[in-house]
Amino acid sequence: MKTPESTGLIIVGGPTGSGKTKFAIHLAKVINGELINADSRQIYKLLNIGTNKGNLEYINKQATIDGIPIHIIDFLDLEKRFSVFEWREEALSKIEDIEVRGKVPILVGGTGLYIDSLIKNYNYSSKFKLNAKQFETLVSLDIDNLILIQQTLAHRFPEIWNSLNYSDQNNLRRLQRLIEKHTNNDMNLANTSSKVISDYLFYYPRYDLESLKVRLGDRVDRMFAEGLVDETMKVLKMGFDGKTIALQIMGYKQVIRYLNREISIEETIKLVKIAHNQYAKKQRTWFEGEGRGYKLKLIDFKNGKS
Repeated sequence: MKTPESTGLIIVGGPTGSGKTKFAIHLAKVINGELINADSRQIYKLLNIGTNKGNLEYINKQATIDGIPIHIIDFLDLEKRFSVFEWREEALSKIEDIEVRGKVPILVGGTGLYIDSLIKNYNYSSKFKLNAKQFETLVSLDIDNLILIQQTLAHRFPEIWNSLNYSDQNNLRRLQRLIEKHTNNDMNLANTSSKVISDYLFYYPRYDLESLKVRLGDRVDRMFAEGLVDETMKVLKMGFDGKTIALQIMGYKQVIRYLNREISIEETIKLVKIAHNQYAKKQRTWFEGEGRGYKLKLIDFKNGKS
């Protein structure tokens, strides 16, 4: 693998199961980099197996993977929200800190809105207005993206958000209708921002779709073999329940149905595999869509050849 020509921001993105983290770790070792997590699921504490945090460990209170520091990961309480706007500010701070220390920041993950918030010219001020593409995206997302919907509505219309009861705050269609109702009249098509990262290199995987599906199936099997059910039970015994924000993440919500004796373990595993494949499909559509305009550098994540 050739060393990047620039020491600007490196992005390693793509669908789940494509080998992003493994490649990013290898890259960090080659170019003296540090990782910044761009996965909205991995920000939560306690949820390790189902979010595929891998061999995350702490060295002097710094989260690391295979010895490489990784930031904005494994820190948020399960009942709390961390908006894309908060993530962006934290990411910008980490990028600056990493660069000041003479290292290269490497953004790794598959949450498209996180990545967009850094490299697209969006306005994230307190008077934030959705542009046409953001609006279209938010009203078409499914239940696996409920947290992102909640974050956007809470930031865009805090008074409306705070007036909702718990049930409505967790009702995807209700939230999407509110977004549609309150953005149609004041759509702002012009994006402005004082801080946009234009100097970046975006690595994206070449992959065979059938092989990706097999890898995702194998990953889910490993999650259950490594104790996804036990991990979920442990969290529930701590006083959390199925309505907790973070437990809406794919994998955990299906296991909770199993623990509630609504479905068999065989059906649970099947549903988790379906959810992972659906999630990967949405990620592929996001990153590869012509309207996104990403400057993708295709690479074989397995052997590093571009």
